[in-house]
Amino acid sequence: MKTLCKLTKNELTTDFKKIIKIVKKPKFICEKCARVAKDKEYLCNPTALKK
Repeated sequence: MKTLCKLTKNELTTDFKKIIKIVKKPKFICEKCARVAKDKEYLCNPTALKK
């Protein structure tokens, strides 16, 4: 799977259930586009979220 940052609108709707699992309880944010994910490999420029 591509990073969330590079998914097209069509890919977002097609893989919706998988994406929900990826973004649930996020630990990282992309500094480039502000998308969030639980694992950094799903983002192109990840930074850990501070608690």
